[in-house]
Amino acid sequence: MSKELPGHAQVVIVGGGIVGCSVAYHLTKLGWTDVLLLERKELASGTTWAAAGLLAQLRQNQEMTNLAKYTVDLYEGM
Repeated sequence: MSKELPGHAQVVIVGGGIVGCSVAYHLTKLGWTDVLLLERKELASGTTWAAAGLLAQLRQNQEMTNLAKYTVDLYEGM
């Protein structure tokens, strides 16, 4: 992994928590190849670590429940 930053990128994501990593993952899954993810320390070293591995599917509303189910299905397919 290079420590030198590129001069440009199609998209720059600031923050390597669950949201930043998810955005980078989904963009590359869609075929984007020029994605830069910036994190000041280690990936998921902020508050994301506290929720690592939590895949409860029952949430406060239907939209959040659907999102949680998508996440479980995504991990099952990896």
